[in-house]
Amino acid sequence: MVTRMPAASGRSVLPGLAFRTYAGPVDVPIITAIQRAAHLFDSTELIPSEERVANEMAHGDGFDPAKDVFLVELDGRAVACGEVHYVRRDDRATYTVGGAVHPDVRRRGIGRALLGRLEARAAERAASLPDAGPVYLDAWMPDQNVSFVALIRSAGYLPTRYFFEMLKGDLGSIGDVAMPAGLELRPAVTANMRRIFDAEAEAFRDHWGRREWTDQIFAELQADPDLDLDLWRVAWDGDEVAGVVTNFIIADENAALGLARGWLDHVSVRRPWRRRGLASALILSACIALRERGMTEAALGVDSESLSGALGMYERLGFAQSHRSTIWRRTLRRG
Repeated sequence: MVTRMPAASGRSVLPGLAFRTYAGPVDVPIITAIQRAAHLFDSTELIPSEERVANEMAHGDGFDPAKDVFLVELDGRAVACGEVHYVRRDDRATYTVGGAVHPDVRRRGIGRALLGRLEARAAERAASLPDAGPVYLDAWMPDQNVSFVALIRSAGYLPTRYFFEMLKGDLGSIGDVAMPAGLELRPAVTANMRRIFDAEAEAFRDHWGRREWTDQIFAELQADPDLDLDLWRVAWDGDEVAGVVTNFIIADENAALGLARGWLDHVSVRRPWRRRGLASALILSACIALRERGMTEAALGVDSESLSGALGMYERLGFAQSHRSTIWRRTLRRG
């Protein structure tokens, strides 16, 4: 059932502005169109497809689309969308808020009204948490989205962590890559996906923002329309997964941006196999896999303050910083 509601009380809003909850798959094209228009306008190089949005709604972790996804209508036309996710990061209860406003209706208070609705929903959900500890609100966005930065800053959020997108364009210069002694690359197959997923989860426990890698996340991965196991690079030591890079190519995004870019995701090495050159070997092998698919550049994201030395390693391998993203945070409840 779709629930319609007025804009958040206590805020100056446009006449004819109203919120409604997610109505199911019929809303997927609407959400996709709003996000694509907003991201292209803001030079945010994350261009969603209907298939990816549908997968998130079907398998999303930490939210119920029927209650936590909102569309904003102006005179009956959907012009903005947003959602609230719950995640426990670094043992802290956190609600992540995010949304998009169509460029045609910017600077009219719609983004602020949407943020207010998302924050109100987060407060409703936080009231039912079993403990009385502090609760935080997080928001993420590339820094070049100046409208978002201005809005989130004015709402009292503070920058908490910075991430870099890094690019490597000289894929043709990479020669043969050898794995460290005793380790070998094996093709990723469906039967081993859960073992690979669990190995990544273990490796990322050492990183800032650690969280549980849930069954819902795994289900979303399995149903990802851009999943291509042939691109993955998995190093094995006997029966143990030692390290992983889960490559992917988003053809629809490349077409929209005029790129031939592949992504290195979840670059990870488990503790017993670190400091042996495995991460570098996996990354270069992953770049070769993308080159063989016709990609001219490889991209990845990195925590700018990672204690693993990842940033320096990527730079030594020829990756250069493209742009920065920020995680913004404010306290929802002090506990």
